[in-house]
Amino acid sequence: MSVRDRSGATPSTEHAGYALAFDLATGALTAVFLTNGEGSAQLAPGTYLVQAFVETPEANGQLSLSMPMQARVSVVGETRVLLDAESTVRVTAQVDRRDARLTGGTVQVTQRTPGQQIWYAADFDYTGGLYVQPTKQIPGLDLNVYAALSRNGASNSPYLYHLTFESTNRIPPKPAFTARTTALAAVTVRVNGQGQSACGRIGARGYDPSLPVGLGASVTAGPVPGAYEAYFTPGPNIVWSPTTQVLPADCAETPGGDYFRTERTFPAAGPYIVTFGRAPLGPTVTRSSSPHAYWPAERDGDVLRIAIPAYADASARNGGPVAGFAMDYPATTGTTTLSLTNGKILGSTDRTAFGEFPVPREELQYVLSTEAIRDASWSSLSTRQRTVWTFTSAHLDQAASLPLLAVRYDLGLDTLNRAPAGAPFTFDVSVEQSGPEPAQQIRSLTLSTSFDNGATWQPVSLARTGDRWTANLTHPPTGGYVSLRATATDLAGNAVDQTMIRAYGLAG
Repeated sequence: MSVRDRSGATPSTEHAGYALAFDLATGALTAVFLTNGEGSAQLAPGTYLVQAFVETPEANGQLSLSMPMQARVSVVGETRVLLDAESTVRVTAQVDRRDARLTGGTVQVTQRTPGQQIWYAADFDYTGGLYVQPTKQIPGLDLNVYAALSRNGASNSPYLYHLTFESTNRIPPKPAFTARTTALAAVTVRVNGQGQSACGRIGARGYDPSLPVGLGASVTAGPVPGAYEAYFTPGPNIVWSPTTQVLPADCAETPGGDYFRTERTFPAAGPYIVTFGRAPLGPTVTRSSSPHAYWPAERDGDVLRIAIPAYADASARNGGPVAGFAMDYPATTGTTTLSLTNGKILGSTDRTAFGEFPVPREELQYVLSTEAIRDASWSSLSTRQRTVWTFTSAHLDQAASLPLLAVRYDLGLDTLNRAPAGAPFTFDVSVEQSGPEPAQQIRSLTLSTSFDNGATWQPVSLARTGDRWTANLTHPPTGGYVSLRATATDLAGNAVDQTMIRAYGLAG
């Protein structure tokens, strides 16, 4: 096998280290290691797709990446293959916005076979461009492009584009793709503030279940509270995950900040709204619809694994990072303890809503408690949390969710997460349930409020309609904060006692 770069020269091993040979009958992959553009491998007789990744130092000092390919190579005895990047063409993506420039993305080539799907991919990380091999019509050979664009390609932009393009059954001779803004889903991403000056990093990633590689990610930065423009290729099959990370005002990512994400499809062009950071910030026990999603709390055999998002916002499934899976909660100290109802402690960790605990095989009732204290420069909300779950669990041969509850709130707050002081206030309350379907009916719910950071509490009137409750209270005339404490129990005896200090603010 021989490889040439875009200038026709033999690439160094540094610029072309290997090629890939895919068996079109089975999808099996063989790596062919290259030394100064030459390499060899033993392959069984058959038909193969062969390709390589070749970097070319361009005349302007930039570096390009080419993916030369021969889509059909018949191997019978000794076979020589030349992968020549001179015949590759550049992939480009743009929109009808004059100052929009490419800031990232991914190019994937896939080939359906009777065995497993063949694929290879590369990112738009090369200033000299990304090049692919045009082909004739070949059944099952597809080119998929994800492109992220921002103003002038900068990381700080008032808008982001997240675009996908596809060419089926061939790689076109000119893979230049253009999208019209009016044909896209136009999403306003709103980020609420938390009582302190803050910075937001707003972005998105996505996946198409039919593709082997995710669609990449991109971010922009700006003040919080704020509203940002995001544009997405619409369609029912692509699942997009808009994200926001709320950071200190200087946008420093150390020690980090609150992270929110949701999963959405945008079936058609037109306006949409996604809001992040709606108070109160508290635990959520449901999982997203992603095929890679995990249960926040599960039993696997005789081990309980706890990884509960403790600072999810009030929008459904806008979960934050999970300690141990993404990052520890910054500016936060906490503990998590598992015990039996008789008080015997089975295990404890010094992390918030996180732990792995071996447990007895038989059916027992457990008490899981977690506490968190945080002092964050970007937030004066949810400064203290304490949640106690009571639930019953027994040995499981397959991992499954624990039957936990979480009280969730839908509050009509302003962009600084405040409600009017000195006025009546009405909001909705619901109870999330994880665990086996069907969900147990909620037997009882109570709610108390505190206007002095938990020193004293008073009950809140609740009116039930189906699986939701309406809360009515009157705020004091001065500013400050409102703390919430709720208890809920289902008909199976699972319960939660959930306290959030400084759940939301008051505008005096």
